[in-house]
Amino acid sequence: MSMATAGVAGEGAVRKGAAPSAVAMAVLGVEGALLCAALFLAALDAASKPVAGEPFQALLISPLVLLLILFAAAVLTVGYVLPAVLLAHWTARQLTGRTAWWWIPPACTLWVLPAMVVPAWHLAGLALYAAVLPPALAVHLTVVRADAGRPVQPCAPILTWGTLAVLCVLVVGGVVVAG
Repeated sequence: MSMATAGVAGEGAVRKGAAPSAVAMAVLGVEGALLCAALFLAALDAASKPVAGEPFQALLISPLVLLLILFAAAVLTVGYVLPAVLLAHWTARQLTGRTAWWWIPPACTLWVLPAMVVPAWHLAGLALYAAVLPPALAVHLTVVRADAGRPVQPCAPILTWGTLAVLCVLVVGGVVVAG
């Protein structure tokens, strides 16, 4: 089963698990929700400062930022994560005959190399790489498990643990901001 068919049921086939694109979007969605939680806490912290502007504007814009992040997650999944995993798997099969997780980081690096040419883009390139590497590794794990015939349904646990992480960030950050 290749990456294009992992998790997709064909004629008469039983769906074995989540599609790689769903896994990547789940991981990127959790990362985006964590970013929104951090922005929310930063807005609360700014509200407690004596020179604060309009803190409620930042609070009202948080849901819109989450929607923008989810759209960006879809674009990154299609334009960055899935092509990087395909490239890593193809390269690994050509050179070694099998796929392994250590081919994923170099393949993800290729997309940020142009940003490394411009010194002002170094931080943005590294942030993009750091944001996209976990979903790429999760997609690789999904594809490997699907190819081995094992059921893969990681989206629910990813979203459950991600929700727990977001709630922890909000609670601990809220205590720190309020304290």
